[in-house]
Amino acid sequence: MAPGQFLFTGEQKMERPNIELLVYNKEEVKEFKFDTIEEALSKIDNTSETLWLNIEGLHETGIIKKIVNHFKMHKLSGEDVLSIGQRPKFDDYDHYVHVVAKMFQIENGNIEDEQITIIFGENFLITFQEKEGDVFDHVRNRIFEGKGQIRSKNSDYLAYALLDSIVDHYFIVVEHFANIIEDFEIEVLAHPSEQLLPKLNELRQEASYMRRSIFPLREAVNQFEKLEAPYIHKETKIFIRDLYDHTLQVIESVGVLKESVNGLLDLYMSSLSNRMNNVMKVLTIVSTIFIPLTFIVGVYGMNFSNMPELEYKYGYLITLIGMAVLTLLMIFYFKRKKWL
Repeated sequence: MAPGQFLFTGEQKMERPNIELLVYNKEEVKEFKFDTIEEALSKIDNTSETLWLNIEGLHETGIIKKIVNHFKMHKLSGEDVLSIGQRPKFDDYDHYVHVVAKMFQIENGNIEDEQITIIFGENFLITFQEKEGDVFDHVRNRIFEGKGQIRSKNSDYLAYALLDSIVDHYFIVVEHFANIIEDFEIEVLAHPSEQLLPKLNELRQEASYMRRSIFPLREAVNQFEKLEAPYIHKETKIFIRDLYDHTLQVIESVGVLKESVNGLLDLYMSSLSNRMNNVMKVLTIVSTIFIPLTFIVGVYGMNFSNMPELEYKYGYLITLIGMAVLTLLMIFYFKRKKWL
């Protein structure tokens, strides 16, 4: 297909999209929820304050198309919003900025990811999410309660705050992932069964996916800091530099997690190898004990007539006692060598 087509490539995760709007300034904040995008856009036209339009659910492509047309965005922005599975990136379209990031959350003990798009320009910011629920609650609380300086800042600071919330939540996910690795490590050391191997491979794939999803964000934040635009204020760049440092820390932590999972796989293989070595050692010792006994039985099992011991009255008993003594001597020798 030609570029710039409005085609949703993801999975529908909501019955119908949610359309929410926050309009705020230093003195007040107003919240609106709409059933149609036309109502939201008409409200936007009647305000000059900083606004945050949040769209949850991307399967209705007509909503995205109307937003793109209303804000005079490039068609590729609409295509990128609807194309799920992109790497994090930062695109400058002159009068607005398009940011794609991965948002990780812990749901029912599992790590779930979601693509989120942030588009902002002069006094407006739009977020596009695949489903309901995000990591922005504390940002909303700061806006409603007037804490900090977020209500006195513009859309560039709001974009920083949202990205900072995403990055800060990475630390929670990394800690949760580290706890999972510790649990697996205990299980590997205690019971290195074959059923663990598929789980460890799945864990390694999750660590690799997390690293691929977070690593490109470093370049995106770096471009955000270096961008020269009238709607990017100098005082905001100080916070963006701090966000860049946090992003580097997360990337390093995810790299450590990936190495830990690889080390866990090595530990699993070593545990299996040690377990097999112990089994082979026992089997070897048993075989070694029975080799001389088999030799004795084989010698006296030959059908030669001129074998004096065969005619001896106590020959059978003496042979059994000799075999038992030989066995005990070999066991004593193995223990002294610490092979048992």
